[in-house]
Amino acid sequence: MPDQNRPSHRRRPATRRVLATAGALAVVGAAVPLIAQAAMPAKARTLTVASDGGKYRTVQAAVDAARPGDRIRIAKGTYREVVHVPVDKTGMTITGATGNPADVVISYGNSAGSAKPGGGQLGTEGSATATFAAAGLTVENLTVVNSFDRAAAHPGTPTQAVAVAAEGDRQVFRNDRIIGHQDTLLTWSPNATAQTRQYFVGDYVEGDVDMIFGNATAVLDHATIQADDDGAPAGGLNGFLTAANTDASHKYGLLITDSTVRSTAKDSTYYLGRPWHPTDSSVAQVVIRNTVLPAAIKSTTPWTDMSGFSWRSARLSSYGNTGPGAGAGAETGGDSPQLSAEQAAALTARAYLAGSDGWNPVGHAPSTGSGSPVPAGMATGDTRHVTEPVPPTTTCAAVPATLTMTARTTHASSETTPPDTARIQKALDGCAQTGQNTVAVRLRAGDGAHTAFLTGPLTIHQGEVLLLDSGVTLYGSRNPADYQQSGKPKCGTLASSSGGCKPLIHVEGANAGIEAIRAADGSQGRIDGRGDQTILNTGTSWWQLATDAQKAGSNQNNPRLIQADNSDNFTLYHVDLLNSANFHVVYNGGNGFTAWGVRIKTPATARNTDGIDPAGATNVTITDSFIMDGDDGIAIKGGNKASSNITVSGNHFYGTHGISIGSETSSGVTNVLFRDNTLTGTDALGNTSGSSAGIRIKSSPANGGKVSDIGYLNTCLDAVRAPLVFDTHYSGGSGSNTPWFTGITVDGVTATHSPSGAKSTLVGLDPAHPLQVTLEHLNLDVTTATAANAHISAADTNLHPSGSGVTVTPTNNPGTAPTCTFPAFPTF
Repeated sequence: MPDQNRPSHRRRPATRRVLATAGALAVVGAAVPLIAQAAMPAKARTLTVASDGGKYRTVQAAVDAARPGDRIRIAKGTYREVVHVPVDKTGMTITGATGNPADVVISYGNSAGSAKPGGGQLGTEGSATATFAAAGLTVENLTVVNSFDRAAAHPGTPTQAVAVAAEGDRQVFRNDRIIGHQDTLLTWSPNATAQTRQYFVGDYVEGDVDMIFGNATAVLDHATIQADDDGAPAGGLNGFLTAANTDASHKYGLLITDSTVRSTAKDSTYYLGRPWHPTDSSVAQVVIRNTVLPAAIKSTTPWTDMSGFSWRSARLSSYGNTGPGAGAGAETGGDSPQLSAEQAAALTARAYLAGSDGWNPVGHAPSTGSGSPVPAGMATGDTRHVTEPVPPTTTCAAVPATLTMTARTTHASSETTPPDTARIQKALDGCAQTGQNTVAVRLRAGDGAHTAFLTGPLTIHQGEVLLLDSGVTLYGSRNPADYQQSGKPKCGTLASSSGGCKPLIHVEGANAGIEAIRAADGSQGRIDGRGDQTILNTGTSWWQLATDAQKAGSNQNNPRLIQADNSDNFTLYHVDLLNSANFHVVYNGGNGFTAWGVRIKTPATARNTDGIDPAGATNVTITDSFIMDGDDGIAIKGGNKASSNITVSGNHFYGTHGISIGSETSSGVTNVLFRDNTLTGTDALGNTSGSSAGIRIKSSPANGGKVSDIGYLNTCLDAVRAPLVFDTHYSGGSGSNTPWFTGITVDGVTATHSPSGAKSTLVGLDPAHPLQVTLEHLNLDVTTATAANAHISAADTNLHPSGSGVTVTPTNNPGTAPTCTFPAFPTF
């Protein structure tokens, strides 16, 4: 039974009668958000909110001025106000400008007992800091807080205090933080029998009593749920994660999937939930699945009654949870209903949200890289629990900029001998760490005019993060002598072999990084390799040298931008990488690499400028990044050493040669998960990729090996010439190695605007080493394919390959191809 100091029942929201009418209107107009979004793009506006200046100083002022379909962009700051988005503001997007929800905070401190203008109390629903009543709404990169101080409240005052009240259909909340105590997140349908669906992806929710509650159909996907420690002793009661009151007419209520619950509370002080039963038709439906549960959860008895209504009369169950708080089924002495695998297959995020119109927001790439649930049997990727990086709190050394390089060049003497190499390297040499310590070596502006550094090769040591202030640019030397590798071909020339140049930045040692500060306007520090500019004392650029090498059948000797060798726990965060002379990022041989919020901008015409290449690496996550370059956007290699446990999620690629594995796979590549990525065949400058591909695995007998357990989940392609490429005869390579691609799953691909001649390739090496691939939920606008030596399982796909040695086995798995949007490359 609930602790006597905790509420054992809930007040019904005070404004229910008025909002029920609004809810009915929202249901009648269920198609409005789609129509509005489809018709409005040319007219949609962006309204900017900034508390320290600008046309709109409050969020509510911008909401009041907005039209359906508009976008509200909120600058960094704390906004102490109550926000209400009414039902008629359909199809809007409200976003934090920096991408970091901690930067943009809406906070207020009402409770259910707070006085209402005109008399009476606000009630639970009325206490919300932010109420989002409009359908088709997207809310991203925000923090919403109810700051009501329960401890200071007058005895007897109702203490329900909602942070977010989500009350519209087809709402998406992405990368938000929702913070309160009791009744933190209300997922609400003003008309209990209406279709009202809300998708929370990559969000953080914090509270204690009934922190996620309501009667809507709501999915929390890859969420972090913080159960606060209110001081209860072990076995006592701190609170309840959920309190659903799903109407009996609805199959789906609340789903928490692929998430993490955290708590420092004593063991067995939290229930997973209790059934709120304010009406006779309320029969809570809650599933918590594939989620990590802490010891604070009452693992053997995770559900409890509420206000005399038995939890056994509700629909409460678990599946596949892990951690010390994971519930035990009856067969092991627990009292926690567990779904069967068959039942769980029908209780996914997609199933909850599909409704009568097939809505599938799960296919959209989230800004945090957290995405749709991974189907059973698919690759799982990075084994780490990866969260957004945080720059070091300790600055070991700060180096001020002394240059102004408005045209990205400076006077001849500095170009010959870059003036900042020695002083930056001195700071790096003096700040090397031991153990787990991490410090920043900060590159900052000298003043408003001096924001540039010009340097030759640098080395980052253990425990150091090279941290660039927003607005600061680190330029690479154009002098090839600065990069010369001893005993190798001459840097800056063509030769029979490559490898003559050091990288601009070399990383060695664990716990290092290259990071930047992202400002309120979205700008962040940058590193510019100047590959487009003339190599010093020559008449050609680094990029032209690469093109000349291709024409001559030779090799260019160009410097890479960043190379990390055997550097465990390396981080790239919120940094812009531009115009690399060769590959942008190479991660060799380490364990633990996170690239988050990286923006790579190099034209599709710049040859051999790969985006990010993990090689012989394990436990890698590349997420929330925008990548434009003249070769592979991602290229995972397994040459001298195997690569494994890699996640590539929530990224956007422009003009690249695809998200690739290979061509070097002789040591093997395994357990790689690509999910919720978009690829367009044209870069932001209008250049068409010379080898436009989407999903791509390439190798040959020259350097092949086994590639296994690879998953592609929800991939969106636009103007791509080769949607799917599985090629074991890449570039006609010959040798004694055996490229074998097996255990490949492609689940959810949509391709649009494919150019003339577009074609997919599915070719295994030979009958003894066939391509083994599962194709599910593919909707390609061009279905031409070359196939051979392939064993294909197929479900709901319009791609039907045939050829010598090709077998196709029909299957039947639920799901749909993703609904796709393709964001423009960020302006910077």
